[in-house]
Amino acid sequence: MPSSLGERIRARRQELGLTQAAVAGDRLSKGFISLIEMGRAKPSIETLRLLAKRLQKPIGYFVEGDTTLSRKALHAKLASAWISLKRAEFTQAAELFAESRKIAKHHKDVSAEADSYIGLASALAGLRQFDAAQRNVRRGKELAEAAQSSHHLARVSQVLGLVEYYRGNLTAAREHFLEGYHCVQKSTNPDLSLAGSMLLNLGNAFRESGDVAEATKWYREALKTLEPTHDLPRIGLVHVQLGTAQRQRGNYDGALAHFTRAEHIFELLEDISLLAQARNSIGIMLVEQGEIEEAITHFKSSLSMKERVGDDPGRARTLTELARAFAAKGLFADAQRALAESERLTQKLGDVTEHARVQLARARIHVALHRNPDAIRQYETSIAVLEKLGLRADLVHACNELGELLIQQKRPSEAAPYLSKALHALRGETHAPIMPLERMPPRGRKARRSGSRGAHHPGRAPRLQIETRSATGDRAVP
Repeated sequence: MPSSLGERIRARRQELGLTQAAVAGDRLSKGFISLIEMGRAKPSIETLRLLAKRLQKPIGYFVEGDTTLSRKALHAKLASAWISLKRAEFTQAAELFAESRKIAKHHKDVSAEADSYIGLASALAGLRQFDAAQRNVRRGKELAEAAQSSHHLARVSQVLGLVEYYRGNLTAAREHFLEGYHCVQKSTNPDLSLAGSMLLNLGNAFRESGDVAEATKWYREALKTLEPTHDLPRIGLVHVQLGTAQRQRGNYDGALAHFTRAEHIFELLEDISLLAQARNSIGIMLVEQGEIEEAITHFKSSLSMKERVGDDPGRARTLTELARAFAAKGLFADAQRALAESERLTQKLGDVTEHARVQLARARIHVALHRNPDAIRQYETSIAVLEKLGLRADLVHACNELGELLIQQKRPSEAAPYLSKALHALRGETHAPIMPLERMPPRGRKARRSGSRGAHHPGRAPRLQIETRSATGDRAVP
């Protein structure tokens, strides 16, 4: 096997029967490829990733080998792995981090080994392989503590926060993200990009729990922290979330300004995954404005992009939103098909949060089709999970809608606990568990209606409501 980087690139190119111009494509020049092959030019990590893709080999094939290249291979792999992780290419990132870990162990490079374990844990969290993620992050934490590396310890907190966030344990997630942010601040040379991602994830955790005002505060702090770094992917994500906050407050002009700015950033970066997120968020806003056809177009565009990059968690979320749009247009068969596919993905991924939202969307369709017993069962299922996960915004909508449905059926005593729960959730208070309706005592028995006064409209029929969702970002930031 050829020993130098240039020789390996030339050999692989010739093996595939490609010319230097074909390998260069429209982003590089034939002359630059020639210089690389002769050993007179060194490609950057980004260029090497591009060449590896065009030559249909992993990046390690070109840089690892003899001892003079092994350390270069290690740092090249790590840099490439972090780039893949930032782009949500979790499978590729996991493979690169695993390879880096082996090389780091060989060279007894504790810092690089810690980096590899922590990065691998983050990629595994993105793939929803939580047990494996926690095993790797524990080892990464041991190495970071031995090296007294505040940077690595901050990343450990980031990964632990991601695991809790994806599992729906939002309070624990916020604690980890805040701990990581404080850890970055203590560093001699703080990594502002990492600090910004901590603040962004902290905002996401507050948003998921329904505290939009607190989320907005952290998003603005994230934007202020990230602006000097020129970290465009993360800056774009912050604009997506600020747009969502404006949308939830009814400021659609402000929301569209943030979404459009994010979309332009992602188009400039040619980042399909992040562009899909922006399109999804714009679609949600269009549904709320009643522009259903245009919203469906955005959701389908987002879905197509997510399919191209293999983003199954993101696909599930977009399918749920697409189902809501179809239902708003009266296309219930299309809505049911979209929800069935979303449910299949959430079950495969173990995504309990999105699965609860699928059940909530299905309940609304049952209401619209006058299948009230099915609707009640779906509402009860989603309410139990939403309450456990602390998703206040979704919980308020679900309880209020079920309460209205029961009142329409002239069952006010059964509606009262749900309307009360909605009121308590809106105030951020806890509420006693509610007995499932099929286990309640006969309807003739009186029940207290504390907290329900003014929370419902007995004469109003429940409607198929497209909720002002808090979920927009599809994923947390690695």
